[in-house]
Formats: sequence, structure tokens, C-alpha cells
Amino acid sequence: MSSYKTRKIEFRETIEVNDWKIKIYTISKIGNFDHPVFYQFVQKEIASWLTMENSFNADHDQIGFLILHAGTEGIFSLMNWWVDQYMLNTHIFLSNPNKPNQFKKISGDGLAPCIWELEVINHERLSWMKNVLQKEEPDYPTYINDVFNCEI
Repeated sequence: MSSYKTRKIEFRETIEVNDWKIKIYTISKIGNFDHPVFYQFVQKEIASWLTMENSFNADHDQIGFLILHAGTEGIFSLMNWWVDQYMLNTHIFLSNPNKPNQFKKISGDGLAPCIWELEVINHERLSWMKNVLQKEEPDYPTYINDVFNCEI
């Protein structure tokens, strides 16, 4: 087993896709996330990913976050959005860096986010609780603007 090495987590931008607001984070195993062609292709996929349903297709606020993680096996794309106020809907895709326009869905068979991706999810969970769930009126703008960068 290889020893643990830190990875850089960076907030990139918030984009609007149809009526959705999506925060985008990147994680890289080595240095900075340097996949500009992939980044362009993934932005074109977001609209279709946001239409994906699951067995519990609950109401949502059209707010989510995307994690792009250049890891050992390829580049992972984790599309997340809050449903029914308290649950996170997640779809995970894997791409080969040499084929940046091909996305294979790999979630649905028990796979869950890794330790670095969970760091982003934890930040988003805490922000959602503080800015949306614990307020008399949800403060979506503050949630959208609450982002973080770290190396962990």
C-alpha cells in the first residue's frame, strides 16, 4: 500500500446551467488540476447530468456542486445536489484523460466518494446546514458564495 499524500482542492467557479447554480471544485493527485479540454467537455455535460433521476426523485432547490478529481484511475466527475432539503444526490462518472469527452457512469453499485472528495462534501454539508437549514429563511446566496480551498 502506498503512503498517503496530500492533494490540492480548489474552488474554480460557480456557473449557471439553465436555472441551476453549480459550484465547481477540482482536486488533483499531482500539482494543479490541468485538464482544460476535459473541463470544457464536462461543462457541456452538466445540463444532462442534472436531469438524471434516481429512485428517490425528491424536490430540490436547483443548487449543486461538481467535484472534478484527477486521480490514479482517471478523472472523476461527481455531480451533487441537495434533495428533499436533507439528502445529497450524487452521480459519479469516470473519464480517461486521453478521451476527455467520454464519461462512464460508475456510481450505483456501492461506490462512494473518496477521502479527498469527502472533504469537499463535508464543507458543502456544513455550509448547507448553516446557511439553508438553520435559517428561518434559506440564505442561498451566502451558501453559493461559501467556498473553500485547501491541501489535505
